[in-house]
Parts: sequence; C-alpha cells; structure tokens
Amino acid sequence: MPQPYHERLNYTMALPLRVIDHGTCGPKMVLPHWHNSVELAYAYRGHPGTVHIGSSTFEMQDHHLYVVNSEVVHSYETYLDEDNQIVTLLLPAAWLRNVVEDEQLPIWGPLDLDLRTDPYRDLGRAVDTLATNAVTEPDQRADYLASLGAEYQLVGQLLKHLQVNGQVSNDQLPLPEPLRQAVTEIQDKYGTAFSIADLAERLNYSSVYFSRFFKEYMGVAPKAYLGQIRLERATELLMTSQDSVQTIATKTGFRTEKNFFVTFKQHFQMTPMTYRERYAAQRAWS
Repeated sequence: MPQPYHERLNYTMALPLRVIDHGTCGPKMVLPHWHNSVELAYAYRGHPGTVHIGSSTFEMQDHHLYVVNSEVVHSYETYLDEDNQIVTLLLPAAWLRNVVEDEQLPIWGPLDLDLRTDPYRDLGRAVDTLATNAVTEPDQRADYLASLGAEYQLVGQLLKHLQVNGQVSNDQLPLPEPLRQAVTEIQDKYGTAFSIADLAERLNYSSVYFSRFFKEYMGVAPKAYLGQIRLERATELLMTSQDSVQTIATKTGFRTEKNFFVTFKQHFQMTPMTYRERYAAQRAWS
C-alpha cells in the first residue's frame, strides 16, 4: 500500500470573473468596442449616464443591470461621482463555456434588467454582493467566499431567466467581420485626413449602404464614430500631456483648432482648457 504523503496545494484568491469598480473620476466616455467576454454593467448607485448596446441606448438607472453579450459592440457616456457609480462584471468566454458545459455561449436577453423586480431578485442579490465587495475592497476570506458563491449564483440565474432560445436582435449578435475591419482602420487612422467613402469602397460597399450597415450594429454612423474616437483621444491627451490645445487638435485629426474647440464645447459644454483644469487631477480611468 502506498505511503501517504503531504501534498502542498496552491490556493488563489483570484475570482474567475473580473469585477471592476470604476470609481468617482468625473466624466468618462468609453468608445464603441467589443471583446470575447459577457459584460454586465451594474448601476450600483444613482444615474451614472448612458450605455449604448448595439443600436439601442439606455439611460442607466439605479439597481439596473445592462447585459452585453460576447463580441457585441457597446459604449458608455457617463459622469461618475459619489452619487453615481458603475460596477462592471466581465465573464470570460472560456470560463463561461466551461461552467455551462457547452462550446457555444448562450445568448442572453433582455438587455435592461431592473434587479428589484421578479424574477430578478436572486440575480440582484448576487450582483450586489459582487459589487459591494468590489467597491469596499474587503480582505477577509469570508468576503472572498461570499463573492465566489455569488459568481456561480449569478451564472445560474442568467441561465435560468435570461437565455434566449428564439429569434435574437442585432443588439445581441457579434459584430460582422467587415465591420471589425472598418472599426480597426478608423481607430488606427483617426489622426489623419480619413475618408469614410474610401473605406467603404475598399470594403466593396456603396457609401450609403456602408453607413446604414455600420449604424445598424454600432449605433452611430461611421462619420460620427470617427468623431467620437477623436474626442476621446483628445480628452486623454488633455489629462495626460502638456501639449497645447492646438497640438492636440492636430494630433487627433481635427482640421483646425477652431473646429476642435467648437466640437469639444458642443459635446462637453466646456472648453478644452476648462476640461483640463477641472479633471486632470482626478484622472482614474479603468
């Protein structure tokens, strides 16, 4: 009979899913993007802003959960402070497929859930446990185990109440490959004199059809998306560099400093310099 031996086990306190507390950093714009994870955006407190999922737009409400299926385009326009906070739960595709024992990820909906109503109360308790432990950063093992249990309770409730077996909408479907290519090119070349018409031609689409196809999945027209990219990059440079406003306008693809000034003020209701002075010290992007 083999002799018993002492096996040293390596335990980790890392949770299978990622829980992100976005803090109280003031204005936060997250450009349209996608990833190979299911994202659950939880309005932990207040009314933190707007979430776009595919072509749908939701004004975020306290204790509502917003469901973003894997590889679906989404974006945010928010203002985060003590009274308005968001906690994001990211469920990695590989871990999720293992949990549900299926190579094909389930498609979940509806996209906007009031966690205070039936049948979502149990889901709400799981989400609130995870969010509270993320915001308060507990270090006790009991809190870790509570979060671990809440993760599996979360997936169980999603499978029980949200799985879609019938027809799905574009807001629940992955971004088609041609649009992935288009988005990547816009993100790479936003600082140049970029032509949406030339991009459509390279992808073998007419300008009209391409614009309609793009907006159907992204929620905005390609020209508007290009503008969003430029504004987001400009705000980051305002808060992380000492570049002049004129230099930032040039780097981010605006035709003139005046065009940048007018566009920025229309979007943020303040000048670029006022934005820099107000928020540079509070920068806490997640």
